[in-house]
Amino acid sequence: MRHVVSSVTLALGLVGAVVAPAGPAPAAPAAAPVLAAAPKKKCTVTDERLRELSGLVATANGYVVVNDGTEDDSRKRVFYLDAKCKIDKDPVRYSGDGPFDTEDLALGPDRKTLWIADTGDNVEKKTRRERVAVWTMPISGAKQPVLHRLSYPGKEPHDAEALLIGDDNLPLVITKELSGKSEIFTPTVKLKAGPDTEPIPMKKVGEVTLPRTNTENKLGSPGRALVTGAARSPDGARVVLRTYADAFEFDVTGGDIVKALTSGKPRVTPLADPFGEAISYTPDGKSFVTVSDGGSLDPSDPIDILGYTPATTGVEALPNGGKVETKAAAQKSWLEGLSLDEITYLIAAVGVLGALLVGAGVFGILRARRKPAPAEAADEPERSGEFPVNNGFPSGSRPDAPPRGGVYGGGQGGGVYGGAANGERPPAGGVYGGGRPPGGGVYGGQQGGRPQGGGVYGGGGRPAGGANGARPGPGGGVYGGGGPGGPGQGGGRGGYGPGPDSAGRRGQPPGGGGRPGGRAEPPRREPDPRDPRGGRRDDRGGQYGPVSGSRDYRGDRY
Repeated sequence: MRHVVSSVTLALGLVGAVVAPAGPAPAAPAAAPVLAAAPKKKCTVTDERLRELSGLVATANGYVVVNDGTEDDSRKRVFYLDAKCKIDKDPVRYSGDGPFDTEDLALGPDRKTLWIADTGDNVEKKTRRERVAVWTMPISGAKQPVLHRLSYPGKEPHDAEALLIGDDNLPLVITKELSGKSEIFTPTVKLKAGPDTEPIPMKKVGEVTLPRTNTENKLGSPGRALVTGAARSPDGARVVLRTYADAFEFDVTGGDIVKALTSGKPRVTPLADPFGEAISYTPDGKSFVTVSDGGSLDPSDPIDILGYTPATTGVEALPNGGKVETKAAAQKSWLEGLSLDEITYLIAAVGVLGALLVGAGVFGILRARRKPAPAEAADEPERSGEFPVNNGFPSGSRPDAPPRGGVYGGGQGGGVYGGAANGERPPAGGVYGGGRPPGGGVYGGQQGGRPQGGGVYGGGGRPAGGANGARPGPGGGVYGGGGPGGPGQGGGRGGYGPGPDSAGRRGQPPGGGGRPGGRAEPPRREPDPRDPRGGRRDDRGGQYGPVSGSRDYRGDRY
């Protein structure tokens, strides 16, 4: 049971935090923890095979011990120690396949028969035991232990770690309950020996409720409730039950152990072993000896056999008189009414539900990944946002995509303030931006920095056949630089600003003003008042618009 006590305690705490009713509940002030009086160290067990001791009997020459349930065959033995805790004789093997989960040792009324409780059944196991067993052998170790099979009423499972032997030479098996209300079972008929025998049914003969203490221990409150061992005095007049925190000694009258446990008032001795699961009387009956199960301790922690003088005071010396503090029904959590088994099943159910939810989530993710993305319609035209952005400035397209029209962006098609976007119509000029090839923009500059067509306020003319070009070839701009001129070139008139390879009104040859073929020069037009720079042409675009296709707005007033 040592393997699961800490994990079960943690799980109970988590479940209690989740299912406890909301709102603060008044709590009684906690008494200061009681520390056990310093015990007397008898000796230290050093053999590595004895790190998980759960059963102990003191003899005149030393001690007999057994380990808790183990899969290691070298530890499935009955070990004999001398007074210095050294192994002084060969360990005794079990007959047949050996025990399943040994937990406690007890001496019979004759003080010659050693009883071994094979009754462990940890609550976290997937398959619980339908039958348990006790083994008997001479205390001298002269013979191998003999198996006796037992079963609980209805074959219900129980974890039990304490064993006593009555005057009728029948075992009393005492269960380990988190509630502190342990059940007592005994066989209904005489035991049968042998591995092939059917288990003898047991009956419940009583319950023992231990007083509440506040003794300091590694497990806290659960450690004060879980019964982990038992022993009977050599004269049979007393029995003792132990928890991880305390020893409870009861007086036995007329050999009636059950009556003593169910109705007697015990004396309480705080214990100091860190994870104790075993207890025994010394041969003279004057002291207790205990030992810890080191399976739950650090490997460097010593395994000491400790001696105690039994207390002479009873429950009257305990906080609250040793009574369990009760709460009003309105203050109780429904969790408080659950048994340890019920709480364990609840924890398992929550874990299963969590696993199912995780599985459903993983399935959904995998299914979504396998689903193909919907394809776009083939004939759906490309669209851009109202204010596309590129490098912090409005633009008609991304750098890695073909230019598209936008409200402010440059591009090939017509745009309101920028270059025209790709469209279905023949190329046309943008209102304020650079004209798309090869047409001119109203306020826009030339396409890609080359004079293509006439822009009204920007450089670059339209192709031949446009308003300012009579023949094929680039034409001049009205207020910007004109297109290339010369005979046969369709040189357009350059209006109020010189242009490359073309002559405006103030421009220089080559390239003449006027329309080719001797046509009259159009009437002179004054510079537009909106042109503060006098119609000068910027080599990056029109004065009122950027170069078509450019994403640099340094030459654009708009």
